[in-house]
Amino acid sequence: MVFCFRRQMTPVAISSTRQMIDRVFVSYCGEFNTSERPSETINAHSVASDQSSYLKNPGSEPLIISTFGNRVAKAAQKHPGRVAIKSIHEDVTITYEELLNYADSFGCALRERSFSKGDKLGIWSHNCTQWVVAVLGAMRAGVIPVLLNPVYEKPELSYCINKTKLRGIFTGNAIKTRNYNKMLCELIPEINSFKDGAISSNEFPTLRSVISAEKEKINGIFSMDSLIRDHKNNSSISKYSSEIKPEDGSLVLLTSGSTGKPKAALDSELAIVNNTYFSGIRNEFNLGHQIVCIQAPLFHALGSIVTLLSCLQHGATVILASPAYSPSASLRAICAEKCTAITGTPTMYVDILSIMKGKGDLPINLNMALAAGAPCGPELIHRIKAQLKCKSVRALYGLTETAACVFQSLATDDVNTVSQTVGYITDHVELKVVDSNSNIVPFGCSGELMVKGYNNMICYLDDPEKTKEIMTEDGWLHTGDIFIINPDGYGKIIGRAKDIIVRGGENIAPKEIEDCLNTHPDVIESQVIGVSDERLGEELCAVVRIRENATFTSNDLKKHFMGKLATFKIPKILKITQEFPKTTSGKIQKYRLKELVESGKI
Repeated sequence: MVFCFRRQMTPVAISSTRQMIDRVFVSYCGEFNTSERPSETINAHSVASDQSSYLKNPGSEPLIISTFGNRVAKAAQKHPGRVAIKSIHEDVTITYEELLNYADSFGCALRERSFSKGDKLGIWSHNCTQWVVAVLGAMRAGVIPVLLNPVYEKPELSYCINKTKLRGIFTGNAIKTRNYNKMLCELIPEINSFKDGAISSNEFPTLRSVISAEKEKINGIFSMDSLIRDHKNNSSISKYSSEIKPEDGSLVLLTSGSTGKPKAALDSELAIVNNTYFSGIRNEFNLGHQIVCIQAPLFHALGSIVTLLSCLQHGATVILASPAYSPSASLRAICAEKCTAITGTPTMYVDILSIMKGKGDLPINLNMALAAGAPCGPELIHRIKAQLKCKSVRALYGLTETAACVFQSLATDDVNTVSQTVGYITDHVELKVVDSNSNIVPFGCSGELMVKGYNNMICYLDDPEKTKEIMTEDGWLHTGDIFIINPDGYGKIIGRAKDIIVRGGENIAPKEIEDCLNTHPDVIESQVIGVSDERLGEELCAVVRIRENATFTSNDLKKHFMGKLATFKIPKILKITQEFPKTTSGKIQKYRLKELVESGKI
């Protein structure tokens, strides 16, 4: 299903989208009534008789036919006095009732300040309570939030404003490392000469409004606080909410742009509602009163969809430890706020475990730690469980283009299952693994993972060619990830297709080597890349971070691998580094690492 900005859809796309929604409504008329209970384990079904790598999970419950704004309103009605958001760095606590009132007032202000249903509001801020209010308020009013990276510089911001055709931008208050309004005024020098909501720029033809979390009034820029105060009587929100349909666009996430300009993935209300619901149940956010620490930036799918929006749908309390990722702030929050759950990328857990050394027995009482956003090695899974004293460590695999979740651990999975797989197929999703000719491979064989279901994005905004490249006309989405899936419904990631190293004609997946290397007691973290070699085409190079005061030589590397991996998989080159190049969302950039090694900078 493919449709682009302003819903300009091809006949095939219109048909596909309508058929999907029609099937959902016919099967599950009305909204499913949820209750606080663990999810049921539904076996994934292989419908192929030849043991081909195909799985379909029919779901433990019907899909929910609703909008995300309505789901949060239900949570607020159920838990009005419960804390929804606690921001430690702001010293601010907001209950569910307060959050809904603030969001509805903000949403009404948008619609009564020239925003129409389907217009896009950029959210350009660090992690803070106003970020949550802005996103939820926009969603409640039918305005589509576009989640912008807070560390974007002016050229990156300029590109995204025009790429997504923003009607307005919400900016966070200035912090030590970022002054959003100052940068915007440098980008649009004439901004202060306009009336609020009447910006006119030749360079940014769609942009009309800037809304700021700053307390001080700035000419040409709305104050969020004043908009909320002026629209306290937010009764119009029910009218705006009633206009939103499950098939409508709900949220735009930008890809990390690690190898080029970011793409803007538009997710539907149906996708956001159900992915946050089912992933939240897998994480048991629906049981009791969960207190969840967010480490990832909120603009990222792990921070926004998997954690924040999932928690808000299920009535959990979200802890914002710091404006930007800080392992020490996260550790303090876990202890001081008695957090029951934490989410983060593998690198974030590496950092937390590193700073825990020498701190003694800390008051940690985590029920669950979720590792997602990048492949997590078995050694790290075991260390998280042991050192963070988690009752359960879980994995999740997904993409920006799949509204986050595709595979996710079950609550009953033991640590070995979690360490060896990325979890169990999520509800109401189909999967297949194909070879380079798009033929389905047998179970147990590797190939590219493809995904089909309600959770696939609608399209890349303003990019029909890229949309066509990643999505087939019959709804299958290319992930670009090499996988093995099993008849029991679990998947194992081998690596990114683009990361596969071809050494002398032999295809080698770096992840297998990295997982083995990370079990060495002196290795904190490792990356294996292919560097240019005249004879073999590519040669294996291991780049590692080692523990303080440790030594690690090529001879140590060879000894560690002997008897564990075939000799052709043992890296011939070893480089030591103190840090890896990363995207702003914390993903290690292998292509940059390769450039640094080949240029002699590492």
